[in-house]
Parts: sequence; structure tokens; C-alpha cells
Amino acid sequence: MKIDRIKDIEFFNREKEKEQIVNILKFNPRLITFIYGPINSGKTSLIMNLIEDLPDDYVAFYVNLRGKFISDYNDFVQSLFEVDRESKNKKRKISEFTKGFLSSAGRYYGIPIAENLLEGVFKDNEPKNVFEYITEVMNEVKKNKKQPILIIDELQVIGDLKIDDYLIYKIFNFFIRLTKELHLCHVFALSSDSLFIEKVYGEAMLQERCKYLLVDEFDKQTTKEFLGKYGITESEGEVVWNHAGGKPGHLIEIISAKETGKGIESVAKETIENEKNTLLFMLAKNREKKGEIMKIFKKFKHEYEIKFDEDVNFEILKFLIKKNILFIDAIKKSIKTQSKTELISIREILKEMS
Repeated sequence: MKIDRIKDIEFFNREKEKEQIVNILKFNPRLITFIYGPINSGKTSLIMNLIEDLPDDYVAFYVNLRGKFISDYNDFVQSLFEVDRESKNKKRKISEFTKGFLSSAGRYYGIPIAENLLEGVFKDNEPKNVFEYITEVMNEVKKNKKQPILIIDELQVIGDLKIDDYLIYKIFNFFIRLTKELHLCHVFALSSDSLFIEKVYGEAMLQERCKYLLVDEFDKQTTKEFLGKYGITESEGEVVWNHAGGKPGHLIEIISAKETGKGIESVAKETIENEKNTLLFMLAKNREKKGEIMKIFKKFKHEYEIKFDEDVNFEILKFLIKKNILFIDAIKKSIKTQSKTELISIREILKEMS
């Protein structure tokens, strides 16, 4: 049986967001940048594309915590570092080791560490050992006339992890030291967890020490242009927009379906039906919350985005956010559905229940 390979989906039209990040990188590090947005909105794709395009005098260290089970300090440390096993039994100083790995590439998936240096980092289960090592590495990168960038994807994974205090606060203090105090390293933290961003936004220790960059779904015109690159017609693009909106993750699924010969309209309707059934099942499983959930759903009857106010039951709101149904934008003080698919499904449920 012959299997036709589905074409790769290219990175598309995030020039506005890339320009904002590039403008940050033009100046000495001074703020932590939180890149946030709904799930599947393209945050990781944006940062990976940016890393690929960096000039040679920038060095990016990318750490992805997505899908990693982090229950203690050792898990945390292992998630940060890329151990150089070839350095086993070699007693190498940080300066010598850094100069060696800088000669090979300009981006790293994890922070490189020689095996002989690892013991000191793990010593006494102390985060300060980790932070001291990273700071030394960043200083050595600077000495080699390059600008270090530290990127942590899905930072919220360690939000509830305790050592002697919540680790996340130690991380924040470390980020502030790297940026605001030492002007040593640019720091970007990515998260699709809007409750985490809402909590971060309210932290007094971060006031005037960070900025926020929203990576949201495409607008209508960009959505149609993106789909058009993969043979989806204007009329088909209209159907997609009316059912799925412009979330890149959803659009890629539709492009893949088109490649396998499925009809766009049938795929769009099937997506809505599946999401509606998921919401109905959620309501059936949570009968004690149903009344309060429906109160929030009714706010979306005629609105795409609503203001967060005292009339919203915050515990129910948190429940719906954790279920990836709603998204709260703490900076704009607004609430919306995770995508247009959820919005349409909610409106169909409201019609049926009326």
C-alpha cells in the first residue's frame, strides 16, 4: 500500500509577535517576559522559529517542562540540564566547559553541564546550587561576547512544587536577579495555563519586573491566507472560520483532514458535534455545578469575550479553565472560550436548553 506523506506545515505570520520579542532582545536584559495564550495558539512554534533565526551572537537555552513529571528537586534539576556524558571522569572548570560547547552551536535544548559538575548542583537539594551554576554559565557566555537567552516552556509545571518553600518563588527571584539586577540574561517564560498567569500577574514581587506577550489565534484574514497555502478555497476557509476560528492547532488538524480527502464542512461539523457532546458529558458528570456553569455559559450567548467581574463565580470559572473550556486573560481582565469551537458548542447547548 502506498502512503502519501502529508506536507509539513510551515510557520506562518507571527511577524508582530516576533518583532516585539526582537525589540526586547535589542536592549540589555531588564525584564522577565511571560509569553501566554490559549492552548494550541502557537507559543512554542513562535519561540522555536525565533531561536532558529537568531544571529550568531545570541545563545538560546530552551527548557521544555511540558509532559514532564516533576515531583521533587531531582526531577526539577534533571529537567533543566543536558548532561555531557563524554565529559565523564574529566575534571573540567565551568569556563573551559562553556567555551567548548559554545564552539558547536547557538541553541541548546537544556542547559549543558559536564558530568563532573553535576554532583555540586545536586548537593544538599538546594536550588541555590542550580542558580549559581546557571549564573556562572551565563557569565561565561557573556565573556565570550555572546548574549544568553533562557527560555522555560510550561513553567506552571513546578507551580505547586515545594522544597522548603514553593520553588516557583525561588525561580522568580532568580529570574529577577538575571534580568533586573545583573542585566545578564534575557528570560522568557511560556505558559498556556491562564490561571497560572493570573496568579503571576498578581504577585507583588513581579510588579515592574516583567511584561506579558499574548499569542492568540489568527484573525479572519490571516486564517484564510494560512489555509489558502494548503489548497483550501475561499468558501472552505469561510466554513472553517465560522466553525473553528483561527487557532493554529485546529487549523493544522483541518489541513491534515483535507489532505486525506475529507470534506471541510463535514470535518467542521463533526468537530462541533464532538465538542458539544464533551460539554454535555461534563455537565452530566457535574450536576451540582451545572446551574453555576450555565450562568457563565449564558454570558457567551451574544458575546465572544466578557469582562471578569464579581458576578462571575470564581471557583466555577477555575473549574472551566482547568477543563480547557475557558481562558482568562488577567492582563485584559477578560474571559473567553479556548477557541471558537467551544463558543459555538456552548451556544448550541444554550439553544437546545432554551
